[in-house]
Amino acid sequence: MRILIYTGKGGVGKTSIAAATAVRCATLGYRTIVMSTDAAHSLADSLDVMLGPEPIKVSDNLWAQEVNALHEMERNWGTIRNFLIDVLAWQGHNDITTEEMAIIPGTEELFSLVQIKRHYDSGAYDVVVVDCAPTGETLRLLSLPDVIRWWVEKLFPTLRGLMKLARPVLSRVTSMPMANDDVFGSLQDIMDRLNIVRDIVSNPEISSARIVMNLEKMVLKEAQRSLTYLNLFGYNVDAVVVNRVLTEESLKHSPARAYVSEMQDKYRVQTEESFSPIPILNAPQFEREVVGREMLDRLATEVFGADGDPSQFFSKGQSQKIFRRGDNYIMALKLPFVTQDEVKLMQTGDDLVIEIGWHRRALVLPTALARYSASDAVFVGDTLEVTFIQGKVASPGVTEPDVTPTTNRSTGSFKGKK
Repeated sequence: MRILIYTGKGGVGKTSIAAATAVRCATLGYRTIVMSTDAAHSLADSLDVMLGPEPIKVSDNLWAQEVNALHEMERNWGTIRNFLIDVLAWQGHNDITTEEMAIIPGTEELFSLVQIKRHYDSGAYDVVVVDCAPTGETLRLLSLPDVIRWWVEKLFPTLRGLMKLARPVLSRVTSMPMANDDVFGSLQDIMDRLNIVRDIVSNPEISSARIVMNLEKMVLKEAQRSLTYLNLFGYNVDAVVVNRVLTEESLKHSPARAYVSEMQDKYRVQTEESFSPIPILNAPQFEREVVGREMLDRLATEVFGADGDPSQFFSKGQSQKIFRRGDNYIMALKLPFVTQDEVKLMQTGDDLVIEIGWHRRALVLPTALARYSASDAVFVGDTLEVTFIQGKVASPGVTEPDVTPTTNRSTGSFKGKK
C-alpha cells in the first residue's frame, strides 16, 4: 500500500492537487481512495460529486470520502464521553451543553486519522491519498500520537493501577462516578490505534508527505516551517508541489498578471534553493477553475507528466539517524530553516525532548542509548547532531544547547546536565 499525505497553507489548492493525484492513480489501475480530513471539506466540490463520511465509488478504481469528525467521535469516543457526562452531571451540569463539554477540543479531528488505519487494515486499496487540513492543524494532529504514546508508556499503566486500588475506598466517601475498566479499556484502545496510525504514516517505505504551496512570501515561509516540523516528527517529505504558476500562456489572458509573474520568479528561486534536494513539481494557473474529471486530468498531467505515476517515491530521506563515532553515539536530526536560539533540548531518563517554536517532540531513546547521556549539541549545516556519552552526567536538571555559530558549523554544549 502507498499513503500520500498532502498538506499546505489554506487556499493554496491542496485539495485540487490531492484529487488530481487520486484521479491519475486510479487511471493507472491502482485501487485508490482519496479522503479529506479537513473540517471545511471541499473534496466533493473538486471531484464534482456528492460525498459522505463513508467511502463512495466515484469511478473505476476510485473511491472518495469526506471524514465526518462527529461520526468518528461517536464510533471512537462513546464510552469515555458517557463517563464524562456522568461526571459533569454529578457536578450539577445537566443542561444541553453537557454533551458538548464532554468532547475534548480537537479530539474530533484526531479521530479522522484512525480512518487511515481502517483503510490500511482492510487491504481494499493500493493507494490512499489524504487531503489534510491547513498546515497548522495537520501538524498538530500528526504530533498528537507522539504525545499519546508517551502517556501510554509512562503514565497510563500507573494511573490505571492507582484507580483500581482507590476506587473501593473512594466509593465509600463520595458519589462521584469513578472510571472503571470499560473506560480505561476504551481509552487504551484509542491510544493503541492512534499509535499504530503514527507508525503507519511515519513508515518511509509506505507513506510520504507532500507540501503544496504557491509562490508567495508568506506561503513559502509556512512551507519551510512545515518541512522543519514534519522532519522533527519523523515524517518523510518526498516532494513539494508549487501550484498556480503563471506561464506565458496564462499571461496572455491578463496583462495585469505581469506583476504577479515577476513576484513568482523571485520566489521560485528561493523555493528551489530552500527545498533542494527535494523534488519540486509545478502546476500552472489554469484559465478556469479546476473542478471535475477533465480539469483534474489536466492538472495531473501538468504535475506528474503525461504518463507519470504519482504513487512513486520522488525522494527518500531519513530525518533522523543514529550512528557511532568513537566511543559515543550521535543522533542526527535534519532540521532545516531553524536558527540557533529556536532549538531547545531536554533529557529526562530515556526521553529526549526537542522543542522548536510552538512544537515539541518527545523522542523515546532506543535501547542502544539507554546507558548514555546527552552531553553536546552541534549544528552541521541544517542537521542537529546530539552527542551521547556513556554514563550519567553530573547534575540533574533541564538540558539545553548553548549554541555558538561559526561559518558553516555551530557547536555548543549543554548548560544543564542529566
